[in-house]
Amino acid sequence: MTATLSRRQFDVATTTLAFESEGETCRGRLYRPARPATPPVVVLGPDVAAERTFGYPQYAEQFARAGYAAFVFDYRGFGDSDSDDYHLVDTEMQLADWHAAVDRVRRLDGERRRVALWGYGLGGGHALSVAANRRVDAAIAVAPFVDGRAFARERSARYLARGVGAGIRDRLAGVVGRTRTVPVVGGREEFGLVPRPTGDAYLDCVPPESDWRNELPARSLLDLLRYRPLTEAEGVTCPTLLVAGNKDDIAPPAAVADAADRIDDSTLLRLPIGHTDALGPGLETAAAHQLAFLDGVLGE
Repeated sequence: MTATLSRRQFDVATTTLAFESEGETCRGRLYRPARPATPPVVVLGPDVAAERTFGYPQYAEQFARAGYAAFVFDYRGFGDSDSDDYHLVDTEMQLADWHAAVDRVRRLDGERRRVALWGYGLGGGHALSVAANRRVDAAIAVAPFVDGRAFARERSARYLARGVGAGIRDRLAGVVGRTRTVPVVGGREEFGLVPRPTGDAYLDCVPPESDWRNELPARSLLDLLRYRPLTEAEGVTCPTLLVAGNKDDIAPPAAVADAADRIDDSTLLRLPIGHTDALGPGLETAAAHQLAFLDGVLGE
């Protein structure tokens, strides 16, 4: 697989697209290429606690300019999507959002479309889980969070004690209708879900005009530690590209390689980058490989 961008460069139109997920409304942005008339659709899902504006439009635009429609959406409770639980990371709820997003674009404009899944970080883990449980044409998982246990092993005992303790207190507070939050990215001596220095790069992805708040319900961490899409990887039957960062401390590359080994039709790409670098300095290289993969699987 060569790291060269597709030769096709089409004009792109964008539009807001909404869909229902378990009675609530999710919203996203659809990127349409000028040609072909009914292109395959790539569904893009963000990382943990992230919104669709955090660098993901750069991928959507590149995919659309290469001739693929691309739909990047917000999970419920994030960005433009509805929910009473602001920034709650509930993996089962987010998986339901993924399935609803696929249903929405499967027959876009009344025409049945081929669908590829694309997820970053936690979204990458979701993409694998969805691909294991329904028929899709391809999947791309970038720096995918595939194993909460592997994530925990990379953390200090102090981190786990503070995080689990905060999560339990939040669960108890929920009994009386209250929420205890923790930072997504903490200060130098403050607990945060995403540890520094990775957290600094994470914050760099937040657009200056965003009203995103650096907090989430503490019980989110309890869900993440239990989440293991790795265990479903053997059920993925579509062609799958997994992109691992050799310097990734959120999605350990060994866990990503383990997931790749369990998928029959998989390609593992290792890059010398950290967890968020494929949204920044490593984007061009990562996108080139992904476009080559999509052309090989979905291209005419």
